[in-house]
Amino acid sequence: MVHPLALAALLVVLDDGEKVARDVDHALPPSPWPAEVSLFAMRGETVAVQAVVESSTPLRGVHATLTPFAASGGRTLDARVDVFAEHFVHVTRPSGNDREPGSLAFTAAAAPDPKELTGWLADALVPGDAELTAAGRTALWIDVVVPAGAPPGVYTAMLHVASAAGAIGARVVRLRILDRDMPWAAHKTLVFYEPDNVARRMGDRAAEIELRQLMHAHHVSTFRELRDASQMDLDDRALSGELYTEGQGYDGPGAGVGEGVFAIGAYGGLGAPSTEHLAVAAAFAERLRANGRMQDTHVFLYAIDEACASPWPGQWRDLFAGSEAMRGVRVGATCGTDPTAQRADLVMMTSTDYEPSRARAAKEAGKWVWAYNGQRPHAGPMMLDVPAVDLRANAWIAARYGIDRWFYWESTYWFDGNRGGRGGKDGFDPFEVAETFHNADGDHANGDGILVYPGKQIGKGMRDFGLTAVLPSVRLKNLRRGVEDAAYIDAARAEDREAADAIVRRMVPSALAGASRRASWPDRGRPWLEARAELAAIFERTRPPPPPPPPRTSVLAWLAFASALLALAFVLRKALAGR
Repeated sequence: MVHPLALAALLVVLDDGEKVARDVDHALPPSPWPAEVSLFAMRGETVAVQAVVESSTPLRGVHATLTPFAASGGRTLDARVDVFAEHFVHVTRPSGNDREPGSLAFTAAAAPDPKELTGWLADALVPGDAELTAAGRTALWIDVVVPAGAPPGVYTAMLHVASAAGAIGARVVRLRILDRDMPWAAHKTLVFYEPDNVARRMGDRAAEIELRQLMHAHHVSTFRELRDASQMDLDDRALSGELYTEGQGYDGPGAGVGEGVFAIGAYGGLGAPSTEHLAVAAAFAERLRANGRMQDTHVFLYAIDEACASPWPGQWRDLFAGSEAMRGVRVGATCGTDPTAQRADLVMMTSTDYEPSRARAAKEAGKWVWAYNGQRPHAGPMMLDVPAVDLRANAWIAARYGIDRWFYWESTYWFDGNRGGRGGKDGFDPFEVAETFHNADGDHANGDGILVYPGKQIGKGMRDFGLTAVLPSVRLKNLRRGVEDAAYIDAARAEDREAADAIVRRMVPSALAGASRRASWPDRGRPWLEARAELAAIFERTRPPPPPPPPRTSVLAWLAFASALLALAFVLRKALAGR
């Protein structure tokens, strides 16, 4: 008997590289799994699917459950399953500029199809059930967190999706655990956040710890602006890894692993180089050195932001030269000009200007050269109105061109408070307004600078979920997927560099300063899923299997043969002695 609800609702399971639209006139891509869902993962990896429900009638309490994963022999897998309702926001127009073609998200030639990436699009992920208030589409995001010690093998579970009215659909889910461990942050990132934004929007800074732990669980390093070393207690715990331990309520990848990067000041926040400001910087360096962090952390003073003609980086370096306290600290700047010609020790280059040969020359001269933000077709931007896979693509671009770390300018930009911003005193509600970024240069952007959402909002009329936590986004999930993909690239390269690099080049034929007119990487999720499977096949195929233990019978036979030889030798010796 068919359940009555099944006649009105349809379940489609998609991979994590698709951006779901609420309106059914935005066609869904074909599912990679027309029948059962087939996943694979390293130990300690997180894999995700989206359960999309289309219905001709409203639905309440749409939820998903997974039965425990079990192997054929009865062994179970203690995998954590996190389910989120996908929240839709209305994108009324593409990111753009009021004065000229193109936008901060994409050049005019590289703009995605606006029909696909405007309208009601999913991004914020909220714990709990999903709702469908009218005919259309809703979706659930399902993370499966594989335990770090999971035995390799194939495990099976059942995915059930239902609403308050009854069952909607079910799928078999097969999860193959590879005999590899997922490292933390195989691709290095750095994301800025503003604690004051958390406090202003949510009423206090209690969620700041949750923010840092959420980012760490997604293999992302974070930093905030500090101008006083006495205020870095939280950073001490993050850099040592203490913040990411069970005792601190953390349950995720990279347990006990430190951030690995620390910025003194932010965006030139310490001001002009001077002996007074040098003393402020030295206090940070001395605290880091006393805690043993100078050995395992990329430490830099963030001298200036996007002001390539500024003399500040060079002046800071001159001050550092006479200061023992600043030994081991780099001077950093965001700038797009030739890094070999800059006096900064660390150059964070915009993706449009990142020329790999110049970056290599600068690194050979002892500089650090990182990538900064993204714009199609040069790299994946942070904005809402681009394909979901764009932030995933950046890890592949980094692998293709040898980029050591990728810096994203902001993650809590809920107030639109830059020069030319339109947020006013209270900013925008990111759950209701997609166009949350404006500047004095005529740019407007959808969701720029927002990778996480406030779980509660104290502003009048703003959507409040009553959660003292920040919430992830589809974009943050795809950033994580890219970082995890980098581990597959590394593992495949260790076995067959040429074959692995061929896959990377195929996925990203061109990018950065040498990009073609349009983004060269695939827009849909399935090709990335298939490429990751190809990488896994390289290191699974070429890894020699362990030699089987010798059968017990062969050991006994060898002992019997050796005993016979000894007996024969004894007999011959006796015979020779009697002659």
